Amino acid sequence: MSEGLKNYLPDPVLIQGEKKSQIALYRYANLSDQYPPVILTHGTFSNALICKNLAAFLNRAGFDCWIYEWTGHGRSEYGQLSLDAEGFALHDVPRVIQTVLEKTDNRTCNWVAHSGGGFLPLIYMARNPLVQDKIQAIAGMGSQTTGAGKTIPGKLVTRILPVIHTLLGKVPGPLSGLGPEDEVSGFLTQWAQWNRSGKWVGTDGFDYDKAMGEIEIPAFFIAGAKDRIAPPDGCRTLVNSLGSLEKSFVLCSKEKGFFEDYTHPRLIASQNAKKEIWPMILGFIRSAG
Repeated sequence: MSEGLKNYLPDPVLIQGEKKSQIALYRYANLSDQYPPVILTHGTFSNALICKNLAAFLNRAGFDCWIYEWTGHGRSEYGQLSLDAEGFALHDVPRVIQTVLEKTDNRTCNWVAHSGGGFLPLIYMARNPLVQDKIQAIAGMGSQTTGAGKTIPGKLVTRILPVIHTLLGKVPGPLSGLGPEDEVSGFLTQWAQWNRSGKWVGTDGFDYDKAMGEIEIPAFFIAGAKDRIAPPDGCRTLVNSLGSLEKSFVLCSKEKGFFEDYTHPRLIASQNAKKEIWPMILGFIRSAG
């Protein structure tokens, strides 16, 4: 991240992780204590910048907001740590939640995320069901794990990404037009396997699809009608698998009355999202409180 771009974010709170790794958190403070804090995060090929305008929006509405930047993205650092999707969920997520709750003197938080950031806490809760009392509610935009490999283009993508990663040691983000960050981690290889097979299974055989039924926190998942990375059916399948009594799914399409058929990045970062998607998220986390 260039020095110029860093200036668009607050100074980070840095969390030391395993093997000299580092996680950056960016706080948009609101000390009213009316609501639990909100943790926002991004997906692959991305960093904290994609969340900053949404964080500022929620902050103005009364929320203490924290943007979590994945290990090895933006100002976070891999050190000597090597992570896949489960690694981010089990290494980063508990450290981030603990830090936010301690620094805000709260017992619970809300989780708002785009893309892969939306299922990281689900992995953590699936493995550790008792931590659900720390997350009051979750909202995901374009978050799914098994639906992208059901079309011919999707099957090609889920086969090509691991090959590129193996050959180059990364999947280039800026060069391929996928985002501002190269993806060095093993996240994409694991994500591609889940989507290619249609089964959300851990490296040790843990069945996440089955475990989702044990997650009971309020959930709100949003999908874009023209999202090829997180197809609507995949997003719907994910939210339907949750055991939550309070859960909802919204398809953002012209047919449903939205301004556009949303693509993956525009779900979180566009003027139309600001007008009609961000207010839905705000309403959801307000009602969850």
